[in-house]
Amino acid sequence: MKELPRLPFDNPAILGVAPQMRELQREGPIVRVGTPGEDAWLVTRYDEVKTLLADRRLGLSNPRPGHSAKNTARAIMTALMFGDDYDTEATKHAQMRALLVPRFSTRRMRLMKTRIERHVDELLDQLAASTPPADLHRALSFPLPTMVVCDLLGVPLEDRERFGQWARGTFDQSDDQHSANTFQLVVDYITELVARKRTEPGDDILSELIAEKDGALSDAYIAQLGCAVLLFGYETTIVRLDLGTLLLLRNPAQRALLADKPELAPAAVEEILRLAVGGKGSNALIPRYAHSDITVGETVIRTGDAVMLAIGAANVDGRAFPDSDVLDLTRDRPKSHLAFGHGIRHCIGRTLARIELTAAFERLFRRLPDLRLAVPEESLRWQEHRITGGFDEIPVTW
Repeated sequence: MKELPRLPFDNPAILGVAPQMRELQREGPIVRVGTPGEDAWLVTRYDEVKTLLADRRLGLSNPRPGHSAKNTARAIMTALMFGDDYDTEATKHAQMRALLVPRFSTRRMRLMKTRIERHVDELLDQLAASTPPADLHRALSFPLPTMVVCDLLGVPLEDRERFGQWARGTFDQSDDQHSANTFQLVVDYITELVARKRTEPGDDILSELIAEKDGALSDAYIAQLGCAVLLFGYETTIVRLDLGTLLLLRNPAQRALLADKPELAPAAVEEILRLAVGGKGSNALIPRYAHSDITVGETVIRTGDAVMLAIGAANVDGRAFPDSDVLDLTRDRPKSHLAFGHGIRHCIGRTLARIELTAAFERLFRRLPDLRLAVPEESLRWQEHRITGGFDEIPVTW
């Protein structure tokens, strides 16, 4: 029997979709692959990935839980999305979205825009006043999203450093005990914060949830929602700020165009989101399980089968995006990328993430037009052991 291709695929480049992934995409939309712990169906083409993202027959929970192969970090992530129990997933996940989606309304997020832009200006002023070289990750990419999540949840800004490190520990797939221990720190912190806000409410999501349904929601349930917002609310934005900077540094003509026309920042953000795949692509695969049989082309995905939706590959599918590997801020009416998913699990925080990324990229290269890497790109280290991937350092000079 022919040996299955095995994820994760090696990638000689620090950015972009792995060559083996592209090769499988050329051969067809779906293929059987091996993954750590279980075999799965890998879906790589745009149309099929988009369709399956919206298909209610795919879920987070395994209809055959005894067959699940999840490390602690992945299990925590699934539980935070109420996807750890097949019998309750549909109901509980819908309840979670019904409570959180209004808290991330476009109107509310736009009201935060001025505060976010002020955060960016302050961080860039501090960076510009420092002596190069400096670490862009520590100066901008890490603090900005953590400050925004602090604003959302009513977390004191002075605590952002420690909960940022807790998030990285929680999503560490290399050490189950470390993941469990750091997640417990997050739970304890948010639970204490919820108890405090019952007597000292503020203008934040936790206080609003406490008041929801005439105060009927339990502290434990509110804390779980708060943990989800905290842990999912900024790590992926951090990663995209770093990757977006690298993509623009790789494309000096597009960078210069953006610096000259900051109104192109929203278009730049969409291109960055589309192309932001790092390392072996850990940040560009969405795992699911089939809750009933699903036919894709001539392939039947059976109930209980694991499915990996390769949003990174789909976002560079030439069938959907002409010159798909090119960062082009002036694309003419491009299709919607799948970086935030699609359909019933479309990312709740997508508007907020776009506002943060836009505020950063419409300012970064105007404030520091000579910004460049202070080390060879190949020396940067993508953190494969974290679910979200990412860098811990981006040395720059100017």
